[in-house]
Amino acid sequence: MASARTLSIAEIAIIKGMLNLNPQPTNQAILAYFTRPDRDLNHRLIAQIRDGYLHAAVSAASEAAVQTYMRVSRSRPHLDAAIFHSIQGSPASAQDDLRYLHLDWWPVGQGLFSTGVIKTGKGHSFNWIYDCGTTSADRLLADAIANARQQRSFLGLSAIDLAVLSHIDKDHISGFSRLVRSSSIRVILLPYLTPLQRLVLALQQGLSAHDAEFGFYVDPVGYLEGLDGGDIGEIIFVLPSGPDDGAPPPPMDPRPDPEGPEELPVKYEADEPPEDAEGELFEAKANARVRYLKRGGTISVPFFWEFLPYNDASMLPKITRTFRSRASKLVQDMLNMPATRGKTLAKLKVLYESVFRGSVGRNLISLFVYSGPVDPAATLKWLGSSQSVGLSGGSTRFAQLYTGDGSIGAGKQLLDFENHYRPYGRLDRAGILQVMHHGAEGNWHAGLASFLNPAASIFSSDPNRKGYGHPHAAVLRDFWPFHPVQVDKEAGLHLLGVF
Repeated sequence: MASARTLSIAEIAIIKGMLNLNPQPTNQAILAYFTRPDRDLNHRLIAQIRDGYLHAAVSAASEAAVQTYMRVSRSRPHLDAAIFHSIQGSPASAQDDLRYLHLDWWPVGQGLFSTGVIKTGKGHSFNWIYDCGTTSADRLLADAIANARQQRSFLGLSAIDLAVLSHIDKDHISGFSRLVRSSSIRVILLPYLTPLQRLVLALQQGLSAHDAEFGFYVDPVGYLEGLDGGDIGEIIFVLPSGPDDGAPPPPMDPRPDPEGPEELPVKYEADEPPEDAEGELFEAKANARVRYLKRGGTISVPFFWEFLPYNDASMLPKITRTFRSRASKLVQDMLNMPATRGKTLAKLKVLYESVFRGSVGRNLISLFVYSGPVDPAATLKWLGSSQSVGLSGGSTRFAQLYTGDGSIGAGKQLLDFENHYRPYGRLDRAGILQVMHHGAEGNWHAGLASFLNPAASIFSSDPNRKGYGHPHAAVLRDFWPFHPVQVDKEAGLHLLGVF
């Protein structure tokens, strides 16, 4: 049997951190992480470390370091524990300053479900979700939601801090109601559309007034707050972009507050409701915690992370002045007369087709979100990846750009997108790209991959799904030099790093 001296100081620190977990792993379970073909450890060793007979002077690793080490070890055994723990003799604040980043794209087939978690050495944490839906087998989504919940529990997280819904297509929203029912959510972020715009989207998707999700199109706030078991803090709407928005603000001061709370608050600047929101059902509720994000504004988690959304106005449903005027009475009937919504929707459909002559294609409104560190000099060391994505060593390009089913066409649309994300180097730091609309050709233009220059390009789709063909061959070819990664029914993508 090997002696305790065969364990490094970093390994002993990780073991002590494991012994501080609640529930505490068994001695045998702990040993399994450190036993190798060339090293057989006695289970009594763990008890001796726990009771202080061995290495009493070694401090325990932080909970965040221990949880990350255990998670990475599942796919990469026999890791060097020093990667996860500052070695004895380094400044006492070094371990506290480490921030562990967990990024996951779950295998849901033709859809999208992505999550992120940050755990700091001080015990602070923040986690988010971007979309949750599929048009593939529902069991894929159910398994993914269960696995994501298990991961949050493993990391000591009881609630979802931020849930982003890019748009209201089934393959992005079908599991969202389950999340609301099963987990407390502190903030939900949605793109704002007027009631008429939402109803046009419902028509374009062929929904009827009897479909369960139709209530979301009529009153998204009432729909979410009415789900059984739901516990929602705030709902924040992102207003459509405008020519007078100006550049987004710089990142917040990254210096930490030594007296800061254990649960870091979300900070943002609110705006006044748009004029079109006057008739919204939720605006009439005195207790509705609904806010509107200032145009071009960020949502920040002091003092280390920010989210910058973008609601591209060019992708909003086409609403002419004539159509709005003729449809206004029908919209009010839809909102205020629930018993006749089926007939009202039918009338709206006839009006819509008469005005636009049935030639208008589906709109692909989708909320973009940049997610990244507030410190532009922050450097992340990649610790593990479930798929080969070309990420290794240290990098300042570990921010993510979530695009949902958005579109980045050439010309003005690209220029507006760049004006929103280029200032303060955000676009340059966005190395992890979720490729738009599962890799659909219509949401892309040739040369876009070189313009975005991602370190990893994630395609979340089912390549075998008939009728879609996602990702499209031309899009995949464009992104081929930029480490494309397929997330489908079988393979997810799970990334871990420390910065």
